[in-house]
Amino acid sequence: MRRLPTFTAALAASALLLSGCAGPSETNMVGGIRDPFVISTYGTGTSTYQDTAAVSDAVSQATGSRVRIITSDTAIGRMAAMKSGAAAMGRLGDEYIFAYEGLNEFANEDWGPQDTRVVWAPLSPHSLLTRTADGIETPADLKGKKVPKITANPSVNGKIDAYLAYGGLTRDDVIEVEMAYGEQPDGLQQGQIDMLYQQVYGASLYELESQMDVSWVQLDPDDEEAVSRIDELTASVNVLPFEGAPAQEEGEETNGFVYTLPITAMADTSEDEVYALVSAMAENFEEYENTTVNTPRWNPEEVEDTPREAPFHPGLIRWLEENDRWSDEAQQKQDELLERGERLDEEWEEFQATDPDPDQENALWIEWRAQNDLGKANDDPDAID
Repeated sequence: MRRLPTFTAALAASALLLSGCAGPSETNMVGGIRDPFVISTYGTGTSTYQDTAAVSDAVSQATGSRVRIITSDTAIGRMAAMKSGAAAMGRLGDEYIFAYEGLNEFANEDWGPQDTRVVWAPLSPHSLLTRTADGIETPADLKGKKVPKITANPSVNGKIDAYLAYGGLTRDDVIEVEMAYGEQPDGLQQGQIDMLYQQVYGASLYELESQMDVSWVQLDPDDEEAVSRIDELTASVNVLPFEGAPAQEEGEETNGFVYTLPITAMADTSEDEVYALVSAMAENFEEYENTTVNTPRWNPEEVEDTPREAPFHPGLIRWLEENDRWSDEAQQKQDELLERGERLDEEWEEFQATDPDPDQENALWIEWRAQNDLGKANDDPDAID
């Protein structure tokens, strides 16, 4: 059975108290969702937070529920708030995938595979930002440069690895610098790192642009060999253009990583509540459509409607079915992922019975998965942070 990690539950509960929100047992349902409705996500300087705040405000106005946000720079911090019940849902990076698979920081006896479910999946552009004076134009130019290794964030580290792979590089070809996700803009300005990786519309990046000349690293989507190296490391990424970001002229486009940062819930979250939230976001899209540069991508007609690496929540599927957006292909993928989740639970229980070395647990779990036909091409035994 999937369990609550005791050491992170206390942290999440503390975050809830600091935010001034009532505990789950004290909440009421307003407009179909709990009141207050708490969501966890990235820090306040990020575009992810700005989008989430804009949508939360519209949902609050539409439903009458008070929507509040818990922030964390770490993948496990965002997931812990959800798992403990301090947050109803989360706007997450790839930790929703890692948690489903029980990988990286979730490969330990307190976590293991988790029943995460996708609630709403808008796309967001991400890229590498550099100092213009350094002349770093493509990922290959990063050889010998200082590259961040983000603390407790395998999602971001994996994307940086994919950028390096595009350029034919690995972490062995660069100088790693440990830092938190939100420290990157200051780190780039101070010369601690030579590039940062973030969603491209973050407030901290516009502030950085006002203080120094910065440039985006360009990708060529037609370089099939380079793009194939990305695909080997991360299945959730598309190489697509973005515009309107800091350091771009009007109408200028740069190709970067475009993928979903979904709102995610645990499987036992009420179907009716998820359906009510999804309906409120869809029906009130015009209220927040132009609030940030990225909120137009929350268009109900453009959010992903086929599961990729974690199942969709039944509340989302109900909404997709009502709007003729749920296909036989999507149902087949959903069934495959649900079956995989059951297998992961079974194999994790057997794996734990072997009393694995805690210091090697991620690598041993990946090996176990491969031996039991559950491995993936991009499994990395060294990815834990």
